[in-house]
Amino acid sequence: MSRPDRIVVAALAAVGAILMYLVVTAKLRSMPGPFTIPRTAVDFPTLVVKGVAFFAPLDPMTAPMMDAVTPQIRWVVILLIGVSTYLACGLVTRRTHPFIAAMTGAAAALTATAIGDLLWWATFVVRVHTAPTGWYANEALDHSTLLASAHLTLAGWTSDALFLGCLVAGTNASLVGSVSLARLLLDRLNKATDEDEGEDEEEDAVDDTDEDPEPTARVPLIGDVRGRSANLALAGVLPVLVLLLINGTRAVWESYAGRGFLGLLREFLYRPALSPPPLVRDDVGYRLTHEIEPNPLSMDLWVHRSVLALALLVLLWLLLRALLAGLPNSGHRLGLVVVCWGATIAAAGLTATSDVLVDCAVSHSPTGCAPWQSLGVQLTSSLRFGAAWGWLVALPVLLARRLLDNKTSIDTQETPVHEST
Repeated sequence: MSRPDRIVVAALAAVGAILMYLVVTAKLRSMPGPFTIPRTAVDFPTLVVKGVAFFAPLDPMTAPMMDAVTPQIRWVVILLIGVSTYLACGLVTRRTHPFIAAMTGAAAALTATAIGDLLWWATFVVRVHTAPTGWYANEALDHSTLLASAHLTLAGWTSDALFLGCLVAGTNASLVGSVSLARLLLDRLNKATDEDEGEDEEEDAVDDTDEDPEPTARVPLIGDVRGRSANLALAGVLPVLVLLLINGTRAVWESYAGRGFLGLLREFLYRPALSPPPLVRDDVGYRLTHEIEPNPLSMDLWVHRSVLALALLVLLWLLLRALLAGLPNSGHRLGLVVVCWGATIAAAGLTATSDVLVDCAVSHSPTGCAPWQSLGVQLTSSLRFGAAWGWLVALPVLLARRLLDNKTSIDTQETPVHEST
């Protein structure tokens, strides 16, 4: 995509977020009473409102340390939406399929709002540690205790940025996909016009040479080389595999009861985990009497977590392979980081949604199934996992692409040239 097109698309993406901000602000000013919204999603409309509520003011009693910096963070997220869209559009060429272009735009929005969610947490941690003792209503709660319990009091409103990403991803996908489709149609129309003019000129003039005119330069794509996109996607899956192995260790599960930064670790590690099967039989009494927190060493929970881990790895590999196949083979490193980061978030979110739907389909609860009650929590956890670790996926992809490019250039230079005698 040309630079003017990228600038226009990025500007429209940022303007869309600004308009949403202004509409929410105007509606809140027209309301007679204070704005309240359930931060725990229980149905589809609430999931949508959670994304829009990112621009709504926070409750000072719930987040006293974040109320002052809320406007600045919101404007930073809007700026990130424009920047990430610009970088991602740099990967869209004339040969990129419009559907791949739309997925690239969606990945850019997910990446921008994911950085915004991480910015919420980083700002909160810094402000808590720099605050004087006794700033909170309950002076008995020290800094470490507040950080350890942050997932109970603050996980709701910090996830608004993640749900905003889901909304902006849809608009970005439509915007980038429409521009790519329009460019494709224009190129085909111009090509047809040029062919018609060429036929008319051939009737009036005869070429003196038998050589065909030089074909238009084509931007090489990763998918042009067979198996390259699959290999790059496999390289991107490796960091997630390592994270799932770390999440399956007993030390990580025991650290969930810790304080301070160890207590925050649970916010950024999704449920899927890979670990050896438990060596002891399930404690049925434990599962019947401790319903709040299932036994992580039970066989049924181990199977569930392992299946989720494999599904996440497979889905991430498929998304990366589909995206990378339609992207250029060189350049635009920051754009590739944005796309891989967004693909990780999307894979984690789709895995969580599939998990909730499958659990609802196979459950035999006499009261029926209510997937929306757990989908909000699962989506928050999965999207935050991708937000925190998606950048790791891009690093081996960039390294593998560089190594494959060097290998291809060396093979080309070493190929012997057979002269005709």
